[in-house]
Amino acid sequence: MQTLTVSFPIPFSGSNHRLPPILLGLSRINRLTSEIKAQISIRSPPLGFDYRTELAEESRMVVAAEHPELVDLVDGGRLVLVEKRRFGPVPEWRREFVEPEAIWLVGTSHVSQNSVVDVERVIRALSPDNVVVELCRSRQVSSICP
Repeated sequence: MQTLTVSFPIPFSGSNHRLPPILLGLSRINRLTSEIKAQISIRSPPLGFDYRTELAEESRMVVAAEHPELVDLVDGGRLVLVEKRRFGPVPEWRREFVEPEAIWLVGTSHVSQNSVVDVERVIRALSPDNVVVELCRSRQVSSICP
């Protein structure tokens, strides 16, 4: 099993310079640039991990029971449920960070009309507290530059 380690800057402001509890022990503060250099390690899935086998079956059972109108998305591999309980207790250093109980991943194909309809169906059915959209680099640039 490999571990992915990523470093990234997190800007912060204020004279107090108190770090959020989630970043304690993970980062170095550069007081000249008001930037926190955080380093986070993420373990990769075990060899042979197949998300369709591991997550799709469980996703289908939950969706069939709670949101049967979305079963076709799970069957088509476009909707997956990842529940927090699958990953054990929250580490001590993250106790003050509130993690969602469930994350619903919707697979899309850029901005196709079918993808728009799929996302709209999921949002209407689940009424989530938050929605996060991850854009590929080409879409990020096209949304910034006219």
